[in-house]
Amino acid sequence: MPRKKPSKITVLLDAEEFGRFEAYCESQGFKKSTLIARLIREHLDTARFQVQKALPLTAPSGGAR
Repeated sequence: MPRKKPSKITVLLDAEEFGRFEAYCESQGFKKSTLIARLIREHLDTARFQVQKALPLTAPSGGAR
C-alpha cells in the first residue's frame, strides 16, 4: 500500500511564543513539525475524537443479488 503524502498546516505564533517553542524543541531534541503533529494526535486521542470513514455505496462484486 503506497504511503499517503502528509497534509500541511500553518501555525501562527507571536515572536515570544515561537522563541519559547523553538528553544524547547532544541533543548529536548525535537523537530518542531514532529512535536506539533504528536501534540495534535495526543489532544485528539484524549478528546476521543474520531471521524467516521465513508462507506462504499456499491455492492461487492461476485456476491448474491
